[in-house]
Amino acid sequence: MHESTMNWHELQQRIQRCTKCTEEDLKGTRCPDVRVPTTEPRNVKLLFVSEAPPLNTHSYFYYEHAPDRLRHRLFGILGEMGYEISSIKDFTDAGFYLLPTVKCPSMSEGRNAAPRGSVIKLCAEHHLKRELEYIRPDSICLLGRTALLGFLWLRTLWDVPEQDVQEVGRTVSEAAGKVLTVRILDKDITVIPSYWPTRRHRRFHEIRDHIRIAMDKIHY
Repeated sequence: MHESTMNWHELQQRIQRCTKCTEEDLKGTRCPDVRVPTTEPRNVKLLFVSEAPPLNTHSYFYYEHAPDRLRHRLFGILGEMGYEISSIKDFTDAGFYLLPTVKCPSMSEGRNAAPRGSVIKLCAEHHLKRELEYIRPDSICLLGRTALLGFLWLRTLWDVPEQDVQEVGRTVSEAAGKVLTVRILDKDITVIPSYWPTRRHRRFHEIRDHIRIAMDKIHY
C-alpha cells in the first residue's frame, strides 16, 4: 500500500514492525518498539515533538496507567497556562498531540541515552515525516535537541516559504523561541523550537512562553 493512502492505524503498524536501525546496524537502539500513540490525532492545533520513548517499556507518554515524567511535566506546564488537563483525553480534546521524533529507545551502557544523529535522520525520514504529513497540525513545538535535529533534516525535504529568512541555529539554545515556518504538503505551519522539559534546566520557565507563542500564531 502506498504511504499516501495509509490511514493512521496503518502508519502506526508500520512503525511497530520497523527494524531499519537493526538492518542498517545502527548501534545503541532497541529496535523494534511496539509503543505508539493510543489515540488517533484529529484537528490538532499544537503538536509537541519529543525525543524518544524511555528505555523502561512500562513507561510512555500515552500509557496513563504508568507514570511518565514527560507527561507529568508537560501537563503541569499547560496547567500553569490555564488548561485543565489531567488525562490524555483532556490533552487531545484541547487540540494538543505529541509524537516522539525517534520511535525506539536509545541506550548507552544499559541506560537511557539521546539518539544518535544517524538514528534521528533515519527515523524522521521514514516515520515522523509521514506522521506530520498525515496530521498537518496548525503549529508545532519542538521539545529538545532530538526534535530540533529531526526538524532540521525534514526541513530540507519540505518547502520553506521565502519569508522565513531566519537562521534556525544548530543548537537548542540558538533556536529556542524562534518563529519558523515550514510548508507541509499544501499547508504553512508555524514551528517553535523549545527546551526539553526538565526542571533542572535553567530555562525551564521559557517553555511556557514558547508554547504561548505557538498558540498565538494559530489562526482560528
